[in-house]
Amino acid sequence: MILMGYWLGPYAPGWPDPRNFVDPSWDVDERTQIVNYLERGMAVRYYMGESECRFCGQFVGSGEYSDGTVVWPEGLAHYVAEHAVRLPAAFVDHARRATEALENRPVDQTWWEQQVGIIESTDEPTSAS
Repeated sequence: MILMGYWLGPYAPGWPDPRNFVDPSWDVDERTQIVNYLERGMAVRYYMGESECRFCGQFVGSGEYSDGTVVWPEGLAHYVAEHAVRLPAAFVDHARRATEALENRPVDQTWWEQQVGIIESTDEPTSAS
């Protein structure tokens, strides 16, 4: 998996600086789509202690999410939503393609329609009198 979204900090001297990614002119609709995509990732692992936002100091989570191709910290959506951190075009394109592919897949409801539940009682209801 490809790692992204970890930022320069006291314990991460080699990571990119999020200030270099700020783009207040980024289209709001596209940015919202990316925030939604990041928030829908699958939780992969959690660490002890929460990470702090490099801009505002807010605690932004301790988890790591993935879509099976890319892995990112739980708080990355906060950076995009609250501080207009624009992620690289390659990821934005990847997220858009993955979302479109999922939205365009046919849905087969046959299996679900055949489910009858787990309680199969033929007993008459009893009264509480």
